Amino acid sequence: MNVREEDAGRGATVRAALEAACCAGLLFGLVDAAVADTRLHGPAGSRALLGCYAAAVGSYSAGYALLLGLAGAALHPLMRRLARRARRRRLLAAGLLLGLFVELYWWTRPFVFEGHSSVSPERLTAALVQFLVAAVAAWFLAGICSRLPRAVFSIVCGLALAAGLGGALFVAGERRAVASRGELSERNAAMPNVLLVVVDALRADHLACYGSEEVRTPVLDDLASRGVLFENCFVQAPYTWTSFGSFFTGKYPRRHGLIAQKAGVRMVRSNVTLPFHLKTGRHTGGWTMRDEDFTGGTFMTGALSHGSGLARGFDVYAEAMMGHDIVETDSEWSVFRSELLPWIFKNKIQQRVDSSLVVSLARKWLRANADRRWVAMVHLYSTHTPYDPPAIFKEMYCDPAYDGPVQAFYAEHRIAIEEGVQEPDAADVAQIRNLYKAGVTQADAMIGELLSELGELGVLEETLVIVTADHGEDLGERKGIWEHNHMWQTNLRVPLIMSCAELLPEDLRVAALVESVDLFPTVCDLLGMELPEEPEDDPYARVDGVSLRPLFSEERAAAVKEFSFAENHLFVSIQSARYKLIVPRTLLDVEDVRVLSDPTRGPVRLFDLARDPEEWDNALGEHPEEARRLYKALFEWNAALPIPHSDFAASPRDLEQRRLLHDLGYTDSFGVAPEDPEGGGGG
Repeated sequence: MNVREEDAGRGATVRAALEAACCAGLLFGLVDAAVADTRLHGPAGSRALLGCYAAAVGSYSAGYALLLGLAGAALHPLMRRLARRARRRRLLAAGLLLGLFVELYWWTRPFVFEGHSSVSPERLTAALVQFLVAAVAAWFLAGICSRLPRAVFSIVCGLALAAGLGGALFVAGERRAVASRGELSERNAAMPNVLLVVVDALRADHLACYGSEEVRTPVLDDLASRGVLFENCFVQAPYTWTSFGSFFTGKYPRRHGLIAQKAGVRMVRSNVTLPFHLKTGRHTGGWTMRDEDFTGGTFMTGALSHGSGLARGFDVYAEAMMGHDIVETDSEWSVFRSELLPWIFKNKIQQRVDSSLVVSLARKWLRANADRRWVAMVHLYSTHTPYDPPAIFKEMYCDPAYDGPVQAFYAEHRIAIEEGVQEPDAADVAQIRNLYKAGVTQADAMIGELLSELGELGVLEETLVIVTADHGEDLGERKGIWEHNHMWQTNLRVPLIMSCAELLPEDLRVAALVESVDLFPTVCDLLGMELPEEPEDDPYARVDGVSLRPLFSEERAAAVKEFSFAENHLFVSIQSARYKLIVPRTLLDVEDVRVLSDPTRGPVRLFDLARDPEEWDNALGEHPEEARRLYKALFEWNAALPIPHSDFAASPRDLEQRRLLHDLGYTDSFGVAPEDPEGGGGG
């Protein structure tokens, strides 16, 4: 092929690469910006929206210019005999291939082997098919574009350049506008920082300080010796979102409103979260806190989202599962950029390299705010599926001779067990449990990293550290039952450890019954904050929890409440210090306690936890008076909540779980077989 002299050099190949980069950058920058705009419902104001679109196009074009420019320079010897248009087509095809494959791979994840590891054979095969589809489409599109006049490419390059310049100016202006919060003042100087660490799916009985003789948790053991350990803390729901709503608001699920874990669900708008209250509430000293008095950061791993309202009051957030690095809520571009695929993939790659990326991001933020007053939440996920700990922790527990199919426990394995495709033998079960134990020790080590950072910064003594869990976990104790969203104590009882040298006693164990809703009022009490106002005409405003301070003050009260309550999509429970009653939520429509003995209403279970802590034996027939007493209290509790129990809708996963439990011989979510109505030996 004859090549014109001006097109023969390496510079012509680089120019072709830059033209291809501008085309690909403009296309995918606009596409991904539109997707981000839809997901976020757009930045506030047309100027900000235009600035975000321009910055997206400029960023994509710059990224493609770097990649295709380097590729063009490297491949020039292979393309020097081609006409410039042909070189541009090949480089544009490469750029389109990259963009199309990434788009296909990312947006089909919920539909293509969901729950499988990204390196599983199924996902890798699907990725190969997607790559081939993207390659064919890219070559076809590049061919169409290559036939366009050169003037069109000049216009495209001009648009990309203008977008890059305008976007850069917009981003620079935003950086100057981001507020500075948390500077010490007379309002906040005497208050401690607050660090809440929530370890997802962490069972209390798997910590050494809670009696485990198998699991190593030296950091938490030490933290407990320097603070207060609550032996009987219970969550209000056995799954994540709803439980977190109770942490942050001090309210039961059917008051804060986050009762379904699915996209688009938000808490009741009038809810006040802890970080928001620390910026707006009334201090007992007589002043009202201001927005600048606390800076807040939330570093989330799993199924949480700032869109649910849980992050209200936090100034920065990171969401590992969503692929979001630190996002500044004051910056429209920072929020917008977090939804663009290059930044999401950057975060995902970082997670592959750094298994504790959430902690790394939190430590970075803590260093930047060491001289300020702050409130932070770190959400750890190593005890949630997938159980896939780094080798250093896995080697502590797993049998090196094990060569079975469970090298890591992903959702695909749980699904295979539920569907009867896989029947784990004793070695498999031991392996899964050992992987979980390794995750516990991994979480302990990550908490150690956070505490070490605070110590190095010199702020540990003035920080209120709280470690707890959103729910526990089932580990096959009942045949075929794994993970959570059940009403057993393995799901509802969680650790709660609080430590602050300036505020709390050391090495104190509290046996009294407490709940997750008590965290909010306890932190307010310790920081000298009044609780949010509770207008009589707003039933959603009431804080249900109570301060736990009387349990560790000098007077040492024996208890602060008599009952703990919890619910999921099927059941509600109430428990006292000794007894626990679980009933189908449909029973809450009937006040008459005689409904407890009506077999047509569904299973009613009473457990004597002192005699039967693992909840195998239904004690309803032995203690009918206790069941009636608990039911009356449960009925009153239900009647006082503003959201009806019927709004607690089941998700498709919940319904599938219900079918599974029935097929396995359990009565819905308890370890009790239908053919054994008295509840003997449910597993």
